[in-house]
Amino acid sequence: MTVHTLQSIRAARRFQDRRRAAAARVITAMSRGASLSLMFTRSGSAFTLSNGEHVPSEIAVAVINDVRIISQNDGLFTLPQTWKHVEQAF
Repeated sequence: MTVHTLQSIRAARRFQDRRRAAAARVITAMSRGASLSLMFTRSGSAFTLSNGEHVPSEIAVAVINDVRIISQNDGLFTLPQTWKHVEQAF
């Protein structure tokens, strides 16, 4: 059984705070008109904003799970390939 120290708890919280802050930056960019796209490359899948900014997969998953983000259209596979920000969720 692992006993968490104050230092390990703070480190874990800093990690989650950095991830949330990065997701908030992407959502802010999307609220200003950018869209999030999923592209398939030779090295695997890659998420990018329409302004050209690369978005790490972990951050993109957090963004996609936000209620203000909707898929624009259905993708060729089970996962949609473009997401946009909406002002109000229905």
